[in-house]
Amino acid sequence: MRNPSLNPCRRLSAAFLIASLCPFVASFVVAPDSADRSVHASTLTVQDGTIWAGVYTDEQAQRGMQTYEQECAACHLDDLMGDGIAPSLIGSSFFFRWSDLSVGDMYTAIRTTMPQGAPASLSPSGYADISAYLLQKNNVPAGDNELPSDVDGLEGITITEAQ
Repeated sequence: MRNPSLNPCRRLSAAFLIASLCPFVASFVVAPDSADRSVHASTLTVQDGTIWAGVYTDEQAQRGMQTYEQECAACHLDDLMGDGIAPSLIGSSFFFRWSDLSVGDMYTAIRTTMPQGAPASLSPSGYADISAYLLQKNNVPAGDNELPSDVDGLEGITITEAQ
């Protein structure tokens, strides 16, 4: 009698399931746990505001687009919709993942995990530019000041779905 756990189809299915869940599970590792989110988000909102206050410039988002095309589009695609394994970075997927967290949380997650084969390989301003581009592509209005490239400066900006 053959051992059913050695069935190649079952092994392939299990490997595919694990591979497809890895990016999703990793996204929870870099974000604050849900118990801290409401306290963290309400503190930030009171201090400095939300993404809807014009927290990046169009020029910064333009630089972010160029960096995104070079470093991110291979997996997240030109339209930011993702490839099935790499998640979508726009629309409801973006806001589901980042709502009530800070831009600092998003910046840190991107910096510590992307690009996939070389995390933290871009300059701090490169990651800030990509963050600005993601905000622009999610219809967040630009303002007069660029997003800072330090986490402390980004922690006071809360990502919310609506103004």
